[in-house]
Amino acid sequence: MKLIDNKGRLFGKINLLDLVVLLAVLAVAGRFAYGKLSGPAAAPTGQDQVIEMTFRLPAVTQWTVDAIQVGDEVYDSKSNTRMGKIVETWTEPAVVVREMPDGIVPHVSDTHFDLYVTVRGPARVSPNGITMSGIEVKVGRTNQYKSAYWAGSGTTVAFNLTPPER
Repeated sequence: MKLIDNKGRLFGKINLLDLVVLLAVLAVAGRFAYGKLSGPAAAPTGQDQVIEMTFRLPAVTQWTVDAIQVGDEVYDSKSNTRMGKIVETWTEPAVVVREMPDGIVPHVSDTHFDLYVTVRGPARVSPNGITMSGIEVKVGRTNQYKSAYWAGSGTTVAFNLTPPER
């Protein structure tokens, strides 16, 4: 008896194409069953603590600087989730670019400021990262923030995981 006959059947009984399709269906069904029977993945572990996060609002006007006050509550604009309370702010002159006859030149602005805002709030610190009220925050990441009187797009620049008592 030949392994594959002249019609392409295994042992003269099973078509090879049908066998491949059957094995593929069994593999998909097995993977689905394994996923259902293995249960949910373990939740990431982390430690709840109070941290301070500093973000930068680039090139804002004096109006925005005046609107942001220590003690204001800060919220994530997308989810309206409370991030924490402002504990410190400071400004630096914004560097903007100007188009000059000899090219684009960086220029220190007289009217715009880079505003740094430090927010103290609850966070979960884990090996996967830091979340404040469920919002993932990372150095270099830009999030949308707001309070009752202002809103802006801020890039996280620093964390203090053991903030001083204020």
